[in-house]
Amino acid sequence: MTPAEIQDALTRADRRLARLEATRDGDRKNLAERTRLVAAGKGRLAQRDAVDTYLRELQQDANRRSVATFETLLTALVQEVLPGEKPVRLDLTTERGLPALDIGVERPDGGREDVLEDNGGAMTNVVGMALRLIAVVKAGVGRFLALDEADCWIAPDRVPAFYRVLDDGAARLGVQCLAISHHDVAGFDAGLTVSRIAGRPETGVAIEGPAAACAAEWSPEMRGFRFIRLVDVQGFADATLPLAPGVNALVGPNNHGKSTVIRALRAVFYGEVRDSLVRAGANAARVEIGVAGGRVLRYVRQPKRTPVNLWSLHEADGALVQESGTTFETGGRDVPAWVERLFGITRVEELDVHVAHQKFPVFLLGEKPARRSAVLSIGREAGLIRDMQALQRERVTEDQRTIREGEREIARLRESVAALDGLDALAEILRGLHDQAGALAEDAARLRDRTALTERLARASRLATGAAARARALADLPGPEVGAELGRRLAEARNRAALGRRVIAAAADLAAAQGRGAALADLPPDAPIPRETAQAAAHAARLSRLARGLAQAQAREATLRDLPAAPSPVLRRDAAATGRRLAGIRDRLAEAEARAAAARDGLAAAEAEMAEVLASTGGRCPACGNPAAPASLLAGHRHGKAA
Repeated sequence: MTPAEIQDALTRADRRLARLEATRDGDRKNLAERTRLVAAGKGRLAQRDAVDTYLRELQQDANRRSVATFETLLTALVQEVLPGEKPVRLDLTTERGLPALDIGVERPDGGREDVLEDNGGAMTNVVGMALRLIAVVKAGVGRFLALDEADCWIAPDRVPAFYRVLDDGAARLGVQCLAISHHDVAGFDAGLTVSRIAGRPETGVAIEGPAAACAAEWSPEMRGFRFIRLVDVQGFADATLPLAPGVNALVGPNNHGKSTVIRALRAVFYGEVRDSLVRAGANAARVEIGVAGGRVLRYVRQPKRTPVNLWSLHEADGALVQESGTTFETGGRDVPAWVERLFGITRVEELDVHVAHQKFPVFLLGEKPARRSAVLSIGREAGLIRDMQALQRERVTEDQRTIREGEREIARLRESVAALDGLDALAEILRGLHDQAGALAEDAARLRDRTALTERLARASRLATGAAARARALADLPGPEVGAELGRRLAEARNRAALGRRVIAAAADLAAAQGRGAALADLPPDAPIPRETAQAAAHAARLSRLARGLAQAQAREATLRDLPAAPSPVLRRDAAATGRRLAGIRDRLAEAEARAAAARDGLAAAEAEMAEVLASTGGRCPACGNPAAPASLLAGHRHGKAA
């Protein structure tokens, strides 16, 4: 394998080792977490009995405290209205895991009596009224209560006490009440706001009440209902019942429409309505309730239109209320969610807590014990404790499962971790292999350097061999004296060639001069002298030049007259042969000079490269290690054992 291949293999091994180490570390972490969870589960199971005992005792204590508080309150209310009555007793038990409340009275002999079945209507009315007040507060809903003939079974002389208790309870609990009564409560010693029914249903029932006094008791931000207006609702053509904080009473003759107000409220908040709510001859019935901020909650029943029921909320100027892009106007048969959300009047455990029904005045006493407890939120603390007990049971089950599954997982993780225990030693081996690979890479680099050096030496040797061969070839060339003779003869030939060129040029000039002389000889002796004009001056200058030329030509003719007419053929052949020999000698001389120059250049390059090689080896022969010089290596160095 090459060093690069070895490095790639080591890199792949590193990656695999990293993955295995990550798996081992993850298993170790999971093992520690599983061990912690199993230990915690075993610790909680060890305390299981103590926790169960504590929760049971806590539940019993909570039940006793909750029941005792309500017993005291109900007994005080009953004895305030009905002096001498037996104390109220509550029993909180459990049915199917839920709190169940039994309501009774304690007889003098220690026995128990059922409030509804074993006692009269007065006791039932008082306890029912108290239970409604408690339910409104404990259920966490809107604090409004409407009672229809809740005092009907109470002796007239005890009715004022009933309303005193109601007024005191409403004031303490912050509950607004509307009580429909057939008694004249105007003279009762209680802080009641009393309104009266006036007129007859045939002609239109009216309501007379202290509207101004009621309005003066409200501030804009106070929660509660300011008035109830009935338009075309059964016997009411258009009547308004003013309401104040606290207890409001509506009195009047029987069958004149007192309970119509209750039916209107049940229509608005429970959606419990029939077409008979609409006044005879009218197209729709309308109920308006004044609420905080000057707003008005409106309900319309329109039998022959769609929707048949319409709820809407209006500002003081009559405009529909809009908040967060929602317009508060909804039609249908079910009460809109926003009505319940804004005013908090709704059924609790399917029971009519806020608005009592005239035909079913008894509240909660006829219900099952579990529902009583749920409506009154009695046992809520105990219910929380039951939730804690259920959570404890779930936790026990979860701990058992955690221990069971965790121990199996711990065993598996331990095996996995044990299988990977050799990773540290493997990592150490891999680090050693990395070190060896690095050393191998360095050796390979040195080997490459030595190989390159060997190649350079071989090339230098080849250059030296070529230079020696060229030197031997140059040894056969003629010496300097032969070259001088050849140079002399070559110069002589060049001179003769130049002389020949001058003779040929002179002959040509002579012929031209003779032609011009013949032309001038024909001129008459008395030729007219031209006038001195510019053209004549030009001709004169030209003739002067021709005359000078003629004189020169004649002189050259005289000089050449003594030359032979033509060289002899033998001389021409010798001159040609000599010229060819001289040209050959000249070519050979140039070629020899070129080879000598190339040999000198090659020798100089070889010496320079050899000097570079010796410099890199510290002046020693790379083959034998002995001291050497570039010239001796080129001349044939004798290798021996290194000193």
